[in-house]
Amino acid sequence: MLVICEECSKKYNIDESKMKGDRARFSCQECGNIIVVVKQKNGLPDGLNVASDPAGSHRD
Repeated sequence: MLVICEECSKKYNIDESKMKGDRARFSCQECGNIIVVVKQKNGLPDGLNVASDPAGSHRD
């Protein structure tokens, strides 16, 4: 799955099969933004997942 940081547009290729649950959270290596990834449901087409911090906070 392709994930793009909403703050700095850095791209990440996430392997969903290595995710333990339905969601994963990590910090962007470029800007420190918290990225939340939600696993795609079976049957839905793969698409672009634009990631963002759900709380709306950003580290300066």
